[in-house]
Amino acid sequence: MFTAPLLHCRSGMLLLMLCTGASFAASQDRVAKEMVQVLEAYAVYKMGQYDDAYARYLKLAKAGNRQGMLNLGNMHAAGQGVARDQAQALLWYQRAAEAGDATGMFEVARAYEQGLSSKANQAVAMDWYRRSAEADNSAAQWLLGQQLYQQGEHLQGLSWIRSAAQQGEHAARLFLDTLDGSANHDVAASAANTSAILAALATIDAAAQAQDAQGIVSMLSPEAQIRVRLPDSAAWNNLSHAEWAALWQATFDRVENYHYRRAEPELLAAEDGILVFSIITEQLGASDAPHVLELHEQALVRVSAGRALIHALRVDIRRQGD
Repeated sequence: MFTAPLLHCRSGMLLLMLCTGASFAASQDRVAKEMVQVLEAYAVYKMGQYDDAYARYLKLAKAGNRQGMLNLGNMHAAGQGVARDQAQALLWYQRAAEAGDATGMFEVARAYEQGLSSKANQAVAMDWYRRSAEADNSAAQWLLGQQLYQQGEHLQGLSWIRSAAQQGEHAARLFLDTLDGSANHDVAASAANTSAILAALATIDAAAQAQDAQGIVSMLSPEAQIRVRLPDSAAWNNLSHAEWAALWQATFDRVENYHYRRAEPELLAAEDGILVFSIITEQLGASDAPHVLELHEQALVRVSAGRALIHALRVDIRRQGD
């Protein structure tokens, strides 16, 4: 199912960005004012004036500010300005998490994993770690990836570990460095598989440059799982094969002076497939004032009889520089 922004703006990536951008611009004044209030509350907290800081964070939290909710959780957990209370800490972390805060999600996961204020529940903890990872929390990506890898789900594990490493998570980077070329596992794809994958990507890139939507999706399995996140959105949209092709076609139909370029991809191999990471740059519109997007793409590829086919695709669409 599409989320609301995708339902109401189905006329291509550029128009999707413009639709989300309108609401984004309208909220800037409110965000700026709340940021000042958060900074003022932090300044009071830093000076050790916990009663005043708690009151300020509570006011922010009641107004729906996630940072206020998160800091109330921290203060309850540490007993600053209030009695130490893990149950209250979890309550505020949960509210922040449900409002979309990635750190709040991580704290909820940790609480359920360790049994803080409630009975430990590993299934619930893993679900919250996954949500936090999808919201780009590097600590959650590392912990989730590590657990999945240890459970034998190597490709999924490597995917999250690599995401954490890209964000600077030192332990994740060390893990990949140690794993590369080790006796038990090799993350480098074979020469034959690399050649097949690069040929498939070249086909996709040529189709994009020729504005051929069907050519772009020709290297995807008909049952491929496709997930897309739009600029300024925390939500991921699940798309069918046909919807992914339609999104590309709508873009080509409505945008002039289209330019497309894929940076050199990175490949990580496991016994059940190969993960391919790419950054694709799209320039949409007039060359003197273009909209520039970056598509952070992750593909699960399997090679059979010398032909590479994408079985899962995850694309995070961002404005360049975000």
